[in-house]
Amino acid sequence: MAARGAHESVPVTRADTRLHMIAKRATAVAALLLLAACGDSKVTAPEVPVPTLAGTYSSTNWLTQFTRTRDGYAGSWNCSGSMTLAQEPGSDRFTGFAVVGTPCPAVSFDLSGSVTPGGAVTIVTRGPKPGAGTCPLPPPSTYTGLFQNNLLSARTQVRVDCPGELEGEYTFNQIITARKF
Repeated sequence: MAARGAHESVPVTRADTRLHMIAKRATAVAALLLLAACGDSKVTAPEVPVPTLAGTYSSTNWLTQFTRTRDGYAGSWNCSGSMTLAQEPGSDRFTGFAVVGTPCPAVSFDLSGSVTPGGAVTIVTRGPKPGAGTCPLPPPSTYTGLFQNNLLSARTQVRVDCPGELEGEYTFNQIITARKF
């Protein structure tokens, strides 16, 4: 057989070729195992930032839908208002206060909450007091909803005991809709 150059390890027969391929596979497997042993084996997805809710929401509407438990009497009312939220950069937590305006009795209260990277919000706060009747300011409750495109919308349900002979327990469904400009 004629010389093929300076390469003496080139396989000549089928058996030589098979042995050469087995050696290459073994080397490749060893290299892959070595790479797998290096570094952290956890694959981490890039972190998605949470939306920034900080700011003043001057266009806030509070809708309260109510039902009196004893007789099913139902209705609703709207109140104007505003919200101011503070949030540290990158934090999923926020704090602030809400103000309720006309036609409801003027009142303000603290609030706190959280937001997920997808915009789901949870807010713990109060809601507006009815403009008429004996019902008190509702107790703090948890609102859940969504923040998207500078619009925050969240809802809660709370029971309120209103004093008076013809009153009693009410269920208030309170909905906040607020736009940040």
